[in-house]
Amino acid sequence: MKKSTLGALVAGAIIGLGISYIAAVLVDKTGQPEFCVSCHTMKPMVESLHYSVHGGNNPHGFAAHHCTDCHLPHNSLIGYLVAKGISGTRDALAQFGIIKMVDFKENFWEMKHYVYDSACLSCHHGIKEPEKAISLADNVKELHQKYYWDAKKAGKDVSCVDCHNDNTMTHFAHPNLLEALESAG
Repeated sequence: MKKSTLGALVAGAIIGLGISYIAAVLVDKTGQPEFCVSCHTMKPMVESLHYSVHGGNNPHGFAAHHCTDCHLPHNSLIGYLVAKGISGTRDALAQFGIIKMVDFKENFWEMKHYVYDSACLSCHHGIKEPEKAISLADNVKELHQKYYWDAKKAGKDVSCVDCHNDNTMTHFAHPNLLEALESAG
């Protein structure tokens, strides 16, 4: 192999790795609550997250560190990036008044459209594979089998948030968010 060809390959690899690294950092940073709260419309969501089980208010101190941990699909990297691009573009256009902003109060109970089961299952592995779950109570396994997996197999449109939401479980994801949105205007 010629030196010029080898040099071009090495230079291309370095440039490619650099671009990949910058892209990965941007994807990571733009999914963090600090970025999301930079738009005032997301402030109530980020504030309420800190009081929730998923925001770290639990005995284990576990927290979802990115808004995108729950609010983007985790089926595949391509699907994740496409959904992130669409969602981010839509949010930016709405923030600048180019398109209508989402009415979060009006759409509050439409959670299954912006909380993805694949996101839930990317952390809650025991629900997906109960036989491998450590310390998952038998009744929890049975409930998820009956009301989620069996219902899915029967063709029903079920979602994790049908049962797991702030109405049925105190401090679940965004406690008092509806009230905060109503008082904000």
